[in-house]
Amino acid sequence: MKYYKQNKFLKAISSTGIITVTACVLIAIGAIAWYALSRNNSVVEKSKTEEGQPSYVEPEESYNDIPPVNDAPTETTTDVNEPVDDVPYRQEEKNADPIEEQIKFILPIKGNVIKGYSDTALQYSATYGDMRLHTGIDIECAIGSEIKAVGDGTVKSIIEDANYGKIVVIDHTAELTVKYCGLKDIKVKEGDNVNAGDIIGSTGDIPCECADKPHIHIEATMQNQITSPLAALGLE
Repeated sequence: MKYYKQNKFLKAISSTGIITVTACVLIAIGAIAWYALSRNNSVVEKSKTEEGQPSYVEPEESYNDIPPVNDAPTETTTDVNEPVDDVPYRQEEKNADPIEEQIKFILPIKGNVIKGYSDTALQYSATYGDMRLHTGIDIECAIGSEIKAVGDGTVKSIIEDANYGKIVVIDHTAELTVKYCGLKDIKVKEGDNVNAGDIIGSTGDIPCECADKPHIHIEATMQNQITSPLAALGLE
């Protein structure tokens, strides 16, 4: 009987021990799981912070620190129906510089330039059979062709020359003077005002160039200096 009670007691202790051990194991497993979960959350939060994405940013200023907005207009507004003359003009007006009108010239007649201007290089003269300077230009045209004024101007003089025949001299500007050489049937006289395109005469003989094809010979001076007629007229 005594042995039976001891054996029963031992069985009870064994059952209680198993339950206790089991409970301890479950508690340990729960503690480990909780620790692992907490550590994982901590790593995630730390990773977000390192990537520049903080979970919370402290505001630099509160709503009450923002200064009030002034709704009052800083400039006087203009009614769209208000006349333009009544609106004050604030921008400083600038006086525009006057644009000088450029004088345009024309050729005295249409044709080929058969001999150009030269003040340094010698050119062959069929009339004299030698090389010499040519201080004007020769424009080919038939005898009797009408010659026009190259621009507005005043007839300065009409000359009878042994080498170039009858010459009409016109001042076209204060600096530019043009000589029209080898004319006949002259239509102007000294002191006349002419406009660009006016007929001043027709082509005749040019004694010093009589061996060349029929043409008009013109010369130009700028400030009393002989120059290229085409350059002086802006037609070069």
